[in-house]
Amino acid sequence: MADTPPAVLVLHNDERESSELQALLEKNIHCKTSVTWSGLEALKLLQSGHFDVLVTDDYAPDLYIGDLIERAAALPFPPQVLVFGEDSAIAAVGRYQSRGLCTILPKQRPSTLLQAITTGSVWKRPQTSASMRNLVGGLPQAPNAKQVN
Repeated sequence: MADTPPAVLVLHNDERESSELQALLEKNIHCKTSVTWSGLEALKLLQSGHFDVLVTDDYAPDLYIGDLIERAAALPFPPQVLVFGEDSAIAAVGRYQSRGLCTILPKQRPSTLLQAITTGSVWKRPQTSASMRNLVGGLPQAPNAKQVN
């Protein structure tokens, strides 16, 4: 039986870049993807337990990225958090990576993001939120979220 692709939430405050990330994931991984620009909205969506992976830039306009990482890690079904950022992300969120709360991936190498997600090394876990999602239906959507199936 083939593995179910992960459900991915993309958080990025730049609409062009978030659309590019969404297209990259959809084309190469064929996963369900939702997009938001708001860290607070991302937390609300993550609380549903329907997402395996959160791909985020190292900045959200309405929530410090460190708070987002810590609050996501405290959820009953925490997603794997991938910070897809510039070299400055290492300085901004490196301490969260050293605590195992996120993985920092270089923005200039999208292949590392695809590899991290497709190998499942960052998101597969027993009784994943994906198995819960199959019981209750599709991904929740925020009013401004975009979804690709």
